[in-house]
Amino acid sequence: MNERKNNQALRGARAALVIAVSCGAADARESRTTMAVSATVVPVARIERQSTPPDILITPLDLERGYVEVDEPVALVICSNSPGGYALDLDRVSPLFSSLVVRGLASEQSLGAEGGTIVQRWQNAHVATLSLRFRFVLLPGLNAGRHAWPVQLRVRPLEGI
Repeated sequence: MNERKNNQALRGARAALVIAVSCGAADARESRTTMAVSATVVPVARIERQSTPPDILITPLDLERGYVEVDEPVALVICSNSPGGYALDLDRVSPLFSSLVVRGLASEQSLGAEGGTIVQRWQNAHVATLSLRFRFVLLPGLNAGRHAWPVQLRVRPLEGI
């Protein structure tokens, strides 16, 4: 008799479950939802070094003159989705120079002993292929010879114009 009561309880629970699922399915077919979706594209920029001189040869003539012209260009590709352009950061990594001159952009750029930032603006995101030439104004007391490349290059997207 207990078994019979359990079976009846199970059948009743199954029936209640079927009714609940049916009602839920009916409600799902009849309900509507509106959802707004938006996306924000974050500006990014990256730099691909095609070639960078591994070091700089400073001759006695360069020391006498007070500066060294680096013959080998630094070849870069800048890729960015920023509609405003990019900022090229040049950070000094070794104390060889008191200032530097960068050529190969829209205009010649002069930066101080710590390096600096060169801003390049454009109207649409794109790729810039650069061939930069450097002149380093040397610090007094340097020795002639090979020295490590003294500048690290990084790129950042310009956000908002």
